[in-house]
This record gives sequence, C-alpha cells and structure tokens, in this order.
Amino acid sequence: MAYFRGMKERFAVIALGGNAILRKDQPADPSVQMANLRKAVDNLAIALDRYTSFALTHGNGPQVGNDLIRSFRAWETTGLPQLGLADCVANTQGRIGHWIVKEMKNHERFRDFPVACVLTHVHVEKNKFTQDEYTKGVGPWVPNTPDIRKELENHGIIYIISDDKKELRRVVPSPRPVAIEEFRAIADMVASGTITICCGGGGIPIFNPNHGTKITDEKIERFAQSDVVIDKDHASSLLASGMLNDLRFEGADVDLLILMDAKGLYRDSKCRDEDFIGEMTLDELEAFIDETDLQAGTILPKLESIRDFLLAGGRQAFLGPLDGFEKVFMEDEAVGTRFRNSPQLSLY
Repeated sequence: MAYFRGMKERFAVIALGGNAILRKDQPADPSVQMANLRKAVDNLAIALDRYTSFALTHGNGPQVGNDLIRSFRAWETTGLPQLGLADCVANTQGRIGHWIVKEMKNHERFRDFPVACVLTHVHVEKNKFTQDEYTKGVGPWVPNTPDIRKELENHGIIYIISDDKKELRRVVPSPRPVAIEEFRAIADMVASGTITICCGGGGIPIFNPNHGTKITDEKIERFAQSDVVIDKDHASSLLASGMLNDLRFEGADVDLLILMDAKGLYRDSKCRDEDFIGEMTLDELEAFIDETDLQAGTILPKLESIRDFLLAGGRQAFLGPLDGFEKVFMEDEAVGTRFRNSPQLSLY
C-alpha cells in the first residue's frame, strides 16, 4: 500500500449500514444483496490506500427481519419451532460475511489481500429488563390473532399492537455492549494486515447468568445467548476503542468510520445544505447530543458511538455516505462530517 511507505501505520473500524446491503424498496433476493455489496466493496476500495488494514462491521436489520418472517411462516404452516433472535443474528452474520468475502475476492483491488469473516459474540451485562426497556421493534408485523398472541406469550415474547389493532410486532431491549468475546482474534487479524469482517448486526448477544455471583457448580452455564438487539454502531465503537488501547496497535492510529445514506451530520432534520456540519470537536459533539432532540431518528446511536470512541482516546472519526466514500476524506468536497478529539489535532 503506497500510502504507508515511510509513514505511521493506520488502522480503522468501518461500520456499514444494513441498508447498504438491502434497501427498503428492493426484493430480498440474494443476487440483489450481492449486487449492492459489489457496489459497496467498490466504494470501500479507497480504504486500501489509507489504512494498513481495517475491520468491517455491518448491520443486518432487513436480513434478520426476513429470517424472522421465514421462521414465523414455517411455524405457522408446518409447526416447525421458531428460531430465536440470537440464532437469526448468527445466521445473518455468516451469510452476509460470506457475501462480503465473495465480493472482495472478485474485486481487482481486494482480491490479493487476506480477508476473513469472524463469527462474533458480544457481551451484554444482563438478560432481565423492565417493560419500558423493550423499545426495539424486530421482525415483521403479523396478524393480531388469539393464536399468535398465545404463541408469543407462551414463549415470553413481548409485543406491541398497531394503532388499528390488526397487527402486532415483537419488541426487544437494545442494551449497550460491554465486551467482544472474539476481540483478541479480531485484533490479531487486523494488526497482521487481514481485512476482518466482524460484529455483524452488532454481534450475537450473550451474557453470563452468574455475573456477580459466586459459582460453585462447574456445570452452571456461563455463556448464554440473549434475545436482544445490539446496536451495530455501539459495537463498532467498542471494537475501535479496544484497538486504541491494545498493544498490537501501539504507535499506530485507529479511526472509526460510520457510513450511512446521508452525506453527514446536519443541525436539524431538514438536512439543508446551509446546516451541514463539516467538522466538530468532541466538546461540540457532547453539547450537540445534550442540546438537540435526536430521539426520533437513527442518528443518536451513531453520535453516541463516535463520542465514546473519542472519549476513549480516538483522535478522529468520520460520519458520511457509502456512495462517494472517497470524498469523505477530501475537506473541500463538503461530504462527510469529521469529528476530532480536540481543535489542535490536524486532519489528513
């Protein structure tokens, strides 16, 4: 990689949104999703000129929803037991990871680089939540019938009912991730130059049922899956923060890049060009989060993730579009928002 001749090594965690793989108006055909990933991989090729290596995380919202639909319809028509949410996350990790590896190995820039996919488990602190913590809708809206309600309730599944009372949808908690089980393996691979696909969908959620208690029975389970949703951007921030403080990356720089549909951060939801924010310091970001109503959109977890990364010692992070990804690094293009730890730190 020409960029690194005689220069400090630089690594990154790049978070790819689930809608980059499947958009709302598209059929869920695998060929459609692989075509989208082909474009995504082509856009990401510029990263090879900027980074020694990087970890690529990705969302899976549309794909998990489709898997839950398949599982529900199989139960509805054949009585086949439904898959748990954590199982569906694992399934989509493997499938999407396979697609990304396939497209990278067929791309002229990536094909000669080592690429690997790591099935990733991500820890949460608990598996018991209050009613008001069930806020994240997952899977399809399904008919609101007595049989379906009974089936959900028999499995302890909490749901919400639509305003017209005709449909219902499952809701789950979305707790903050606290640790990545495969972090050491991922860090070793990235540090060695392997492009590593990991933390798909935020990771397969797991928890320790015995956390904080003294274990006397060696047969007691310590590694249990949890049917919750982990935010992909929070998991990406946790991964990037861990890399910052890992000896394998001592003396190197680590960036966090969160990619989405919009070209960056705006001062309000109207997304007018005059309200576009090209740069922001950590102090400005903290004030923006505190003072701006961000609850209605999906931008809040992205900004929280960037804030947490900068607080952990990250020098800079980027929020921008996947399409035209290379423009995120060009200050005169007004594409992508750059976040800095302090005003004194220079950018690329």
